[in-house]
Amino acid sequence: MASIRFKRFTKPHVLKDIGRALLGRFFAKFKDDLAEKEVTLPDPALADEEYFGTLADVLLSPEGLPGTLNDALYAIDEMATEDGQQRLEEGVAEAQLPLTFDEKSTREDIALQVWLESPELLAQKHNEQRLIRLSSFEYYSNPAPTDRSATFQAPDAATLDALTGAFDLWFSRHNRGHKNTKIEPHEIDGEFWFMIRHGDTYARTPKVEGSRSEVLHYRPEKDDVVVYTPDLDEIRIHAGTKGEKQLYREKFGFYLFGRENFFSEFKTYTLEPLRLGKDSLDPQGIEGIREIILREVEMGWDGQFNDGLVRKSDDVFASAAAYERSFNPINEKAKLRRAAFDVYFGDEEKPRKVQIRPPNILKLGRHCDARLVHRWLSKQKFRTTGQVQE
Repeated sequence: MASIRFKRFTKPHVLKDIGRALLGRFFAKFKDDLAEKEVTLPDPALADEEYFGTLADVLLSPEGLPGTLNDALYAIDEMATEDGQQRLEEGVAEAQLPLTFDEKSTREDIALQVWLESPELLAQKHNEQRLIRLSSFEYYSNPAPTDRSATFQAPDAATLDALTGAFDLWFSRHNRGHKNTKIEPHEIDGEFWFMIRHGDTYARTPKVEGSRSEVLHYRPEKDDVVVYTPDLDEIRIHAGTKGEKQLYREKFGFYLFGRENFFSEFKTYTLEPLRLGKDSLDPQGIEGIREIILREVEMGWDGQFNDGLVRKSDDVFASAAAYERSFNPINEKAKLRRAAFDVYFGDEEKPRKVQIRPPNILKLGRHCDARLVHRWLSKQKFRTTGQVQE
């Protein structure tokens, strides 16, 4: 846990805003673990400035704290955001937890109170938030996609067990350990997300304890993610190796739909439609998107110097057209490496950012925009298809 650095809990004013009572209840949960690690918390009799300053100093060195405490603080710290607060409030309401937040409650207060009432709920919402931050996926679809949003059912326990067994067998055969796979399903914004935790290839790292040096041998844990989108009838996969991606594509196809080749069409991103000009941004027919503006495009050229150019503007196409001698802002010989857009949704005044970096990176300002953005990308041919090469 030595790489952990808390964003908020090392700041005395944040700790003071949370208050001694709430912090006291939290640290009491780790009384035995703290004693085992010989960690001493500040004396409650200290004045506020010294008490909260000393506590912040303790949290500045997470490598000396119990792992259980670090895990909890890390999740709470990450959920003390605007998006995290919304997810926690919705989770509290759905679970009907006996929690009411004061109008003066800070986001840190809210996250800490949820953890104290239900560590499992906070962990679940933290995992969801981590999942949707992922931006690098490979997409695969059924060659004859069908809108299954009204008919698709989340896989039951028996199906998840069968998937887990199939993955365990593959990981065992590929030197990633045996029977350490766990599938954690989440339903988020009409999509079905599956976090797949498994062992990775064995690792060795040097460790020093005082004057004694030794080598640790251990199997790291790894998280992969598979998402099924029923209305598009496709999956997207976040995994490290080609073999893992093929494994997930085939086994999810088989156990969800009865065929390993169900997801046999590869989907990827291209920026080539931008060469057609402003018409490529037209969202007509996509209900829920009002306007799309190109704000930035990165171009590059082959050659020994790897030349590149980034063109930025409040509106790249409108700016180019406004010159006395208008020009095409997209160089016809350049490779298009990245583009950033402002997307106006519905009647909202402020746009949200969307960024594409071929071949497989899509970054969204808000995850729940994904389905509308994918429809626009498909309509305007920013998404391409091809047969999977086995």
